[in-house]
Amino acid sequence: MNKIFILSLLCLMSFTFLFGHEGHKEMHENKSIKESVQTTQDQPAVKLYEGRPQSWTQWIGSFHFIFLHFPIALIVMTVISEILFAWYVSPIFDYASRFMLFAAAISAIPTALLGLTYSYTASYNGLLADFVWWHMWFGSATAVFAIFVAFMRERLGISKLYYTSLVLLFLLVNVTGFLGGGMTFGPYHMHPPL
Repeated sequence: MNKIFILSLLCLMSFTFLFGHEGHKEMHENKSIKESVQTTQDQPAVKLYEGRPQSWTQWIGSFHFIFLHFPIALIVMTVISEILFAWYVSPIFDYASRFMLFAAAISAIPTALLGLTYSYTASYNGLLADFVWWHMWFGSATAVFAIFVAFMRERLGISKLYYTSLVLLFLLVNVTGFLGGGMTFGPYHMHPPL
């Protein structure tokens, strides 16, 4: 009975990490798509739609918002799979952990590169500019460290150093996600309601 409770708690925690920033729907429901019309004497009215990329660089960089969910989910699920492997010593969790860690390391590379591409097309001021700077460095560190942890697991196997590195990777990806959420939803997005 105790194992079922702890397993349920782990599953609940994984859902809070995975879906912690799913305020997308509420934000877009409250915000209607705005059209603006620009007119000049020489040209007819041109409709501009909010959110449309203004350059090819911005369009390519905007794929960062699609790719970023994969390394986050894979790293979190790797940690959960490693906990289950340590608990049940079942090879399926070992295989799952190995696969997810390598998939996270591979998907972190284009995610970081697309994020860097997008950062050159967006402009932020004040506190959000600090969020961008820190998010950029934490994101790059997460991608590099994910590759390091994957190679460490492959070369050295499961050890205390591997588990310590995996926990550090877990913290890195969550700090990076927090900073990214601050840029998307505002710097106080994790504050409780008043």
